[in-house]
Parts: sequence; structure tokens; C-alpha cells
Amino acid sequence: MFGNRNFWKFITRRHRGTEDAKEYKIQDQRMTRMNANELGSRYRSSKFTPLPQSPLPTPHSPVPSPQSPLENIANNSKTIQTNRRKSRKAVDGLQLGLMVLASVLVTGALAGIVAYIVIQSAGSFQLSFIFGPLRTSLVPMIASTAWTVLVSLAIALPVGIMTAIYLHEYAYQSKLSKALGLAVDTLAGIPSIIYGLFGLLFFCRLFNLGQSIIAGGLTLSIMILPVIIRTTEEALKTVPPSFREGSLSLGATKIQTITHVVLPPALPGILTAAILAIGRVVGESAPVLLTVGIARNLPKTVFEPGRTLTIHLYYLTKEAIGPDDFAHAFTAATVLIILVLVINTAVKVIGAGLGDAGENLE
Repeated sequence: MFGNRNFWKFITRRHRGTEDAKEYKIQDQRMTRMNANELGSRYRSSKFTPLPQSPLPTPHSPVPSPQSPLENIANNSKTIQTNRRKSRKAVDGLQLGLMVLASVLVTGALAGIVAYIVIQSAGSFQLSFIFGPLRTSLVPMIASTAWTVLVSLAIALPVGIMTAIYLHEYAYQSKLSKALGLAVDTLAGIPSIIYGLFGLLFFCRLFNLGQSIIAGGLTLSIMILPVIIRTTEEALKTVPPSFREGSLSLGATKIQTITHVVLPPALPGILTAAILAIGRVVGESAPVLLTVGIARNLPKTVFEPGRTLTIHLYYLTKEAIGPDDFAHAFTAATVLIILVLVINTAVKVIGAGLGDAGENLE
């Protein structure tokens, strides 16, 4: 085998092929280095001008960073939200300032009126003028005013509360409810002198009651019905419907639900209606003048005439000549304010007692 020429030719070719492969590899590496050097020299020799570089930031200026479109949108939205928040705060502050100003004006007006009346009556405010003899004191007028308020509330409060309960609990959003609501609103817009003429013709003459406390109480009860009905209806609307639904689902009847579930939360609104009605009754003059009368006597029953403090104030100022007469008028006004405060306080105390009694029953 070793003497065969073909064998040695194969070995020689194989050896030469290995040497050629090594030579080719070395040449390839040389060419790669030459090409790299040539490219580098060409790059260095070219007329390439680099981009101008921005100046280095100073220590007081932040380094600018490139932002994406999404970041720009986010920054813009944040700016818009900040501006809106500032504008809302400014509007809220303005509204709060206006509300505070309105509250201060109302409180200041009330305090100013009361202070002026009390100061004017301070020099002549004597207990003998209030609780002296019946011919010269304010006792008959105080009694007539109290009788008129009590009779009016005793008639108007039950009727007004029951009407409001029917309108809101039974006939809510019905045609009858709308018709009754229109009638109530119409009653609220009628002038007081019309009520006085109606009471004079209807109660005093047709029913032959004459000028008396009961005739004035009936007339004034019709006047204050719209106030009581609307205020009580708004108080009933503040009671959540879930209260009624829960009571009815437990087996309570409609009357039981209204009595034990709806009325106790609405009691503050009903008391407000009573207080507004008291103010309306005490401040009226035309209906009282035509139905109660001007008799300066102490009424012992509701079928007798009388003179309320409002009518007495009218006659004192009408007949006033000297400073003492006006001082007596301001004294009567001070007593009227005190009487209104006492009646309102009594109504609130009675309402609080009724609310506690209702909670104990429940």
C-alpha cells in the first residue's frame, strides 16, 4: 500500500489542501485588517462636519430632556386640570363670600331692628305700663294676641298637616293633587284685606259671631293654611322613601307608617311651619281689625272682641303727639317681640317633648 503512487498522491494533496486552507485564512484576516484601516483613513480624510453641539447647561438651568408626544399630552392635561382647579376654587371662594355677606346682612338687619326698638323704649319701659291697671296697661292686648294665636293654630295646624299628608302620601302627582296645589298657591297670593272682608261678611255676619276672637281666629287660620301646607309638604319630602318601604314590608299599615315612621323625622319642618304661621298671625292688622275689633278690654272667652298688640301699636302711632306717646308705642313693640319669642320657644319645647314621646313609644 505504501508503495502505491496513488496513495502518496492523496496524502500529498491532502497536506497541501490543509496548508492552502491555512494560507487562505491568514490572507483573509490580512484583507479584513486592511479594509478596516482603509475605511478609517477614508473617514478621517473625508470632509465630514459634525453637528453643532448645544452649550453645556449652567448650574441654574435644568438639563433639557427630550419628551415623547404622550408625555407632552400628559403635561398639557395636568396644566389644564390645575387651571380648572384654581378657577373652581376662586368661584367657590366668591360664592362663599357672597353667602357669608348675605347672612351677615340678614342677621345685622334683624339685630338692628330689635336694637333700635329696645333702645327707643329703654327710657319708658316700666312694669306698671305693662302690668298696671287694665285701662292703661298692655295686659288686655297681650291676652287678645295670645288668644288669637292659639285659636288660629288650633284650627289651622291639624287641617294643614292632614292636607299636606294627603297631598304627599296619598294623592302624590295626581290630578287632584295638582288642583289642590293650585288652590293652595292661590290662597297664598290673596291680599290680607280680602281675607278681612271675607271674615267680616262670612264669620261675623253670616254666622252671627260678631267681632270676636273666634271670628278672627277662623279668618287667620285660612290665611296661614298655605304656609303650613307647603312647609309641611316639603318636610315630608325630606323623609327617604326607604323608611316607608321598610315599614310597609314589615307589615305596618299606611296610617302606622305615617304616624310612627314619617312624621317623627318631619317634625322639625312642621315646627318651622308653626313658627312661620305664628309670625304671620301676630303681624297681621287688616283682618284682625275687621274681625277681632278694637275693644280695649280683657277677653275672657273666645266669643268676645279684643285688641291685639299690632292694632294697639297702630292706634298708638296714629294718635301719638309727643315723645312719650312714641315711647309707649316702642314699649308695646318690645313687648310684642318678647311675646313672639316666648311663643316660638314654647312651640319648640312642645315639639321636642312630642318627639321624645314618640321615640319612647317606638
